[in-house]
Amino acid sequence: MSNVGNNIKKLRKVKGMSQQAFGDIFNLTRGNISSYEEMRAEPKIEIILKIANYFGIPVQHLIEKNLSVNEILNFNDYFQPSTPVIGCKSLIKIPLLERDVIFEASSHFAKLDQLPIIEFPLQSRSRFIAIEYSDAIPVPNDFLATPQSILFFEEVDVQSLHTLNNAFGLCFSDQDFFIGKYSLKDKEISLSLNAWKKSDFTLGEKEFFWKLYGRFDRV
Repeated sequence: MSNVGNNIKKLRKVKGMSQQAFGDIFNLTRGNISSYEEMRAEPKIEIILKIANYFGIPVQHLIEKNLSVNEILNFNDYFQPSTPVIGCKSLIKIPLLERDVIFEASSHFAKLDQLPIIEFPLQSRSRFIAIEYSDAIPVPNDFLATPQSILFFEEVDVQSLHTLNNAFGLCFSDQDFFIGKYSLKDKEISLSLNAWKKSDFTLGEKEFFWKLYGRFDRV
């Protein structure tokens, strides 16, 4: 049996699409997509070709491989580690918290090394985590991102605490998961979501605090 059904389901979820929305692109019904994903039927070859062409994925990969997030987002098209490019930065492996499991944060914090991995050209000795943005994530009113965004957060470095003021950051622990803005006052640091919710930074819990490093938007 091919992997087409599983790959269609993963494509749809990574792109943030309902079964109906996915089906509409290819003149299919929601029931068609459901039957493919549940392995009750397989799409005809012409449908497979349309899906592969639409998302820029090799047909053989769509049929045979268990597609990775990198392949679905076409990161490999932009950053090929096997291609010698003058001045190319090294790729680092970054754990990715995907949109559909993001609010199971408490079950993921202790096992970041078990999350899916993406590779990206970042230069830092710090740890990073990447998050597939969702509108359901609590964020400040002035935070800008779309469901197509991948957010990169860098672990807070004690040596750079003075740079946190007014920077966006992530609180990621067993109890909290939100994006806020850092503020410094009399050597005290807080990460605030709004006037009613904030977390105070302490050195003993610094592993729960991350600073927004950058954002990748698929265009």
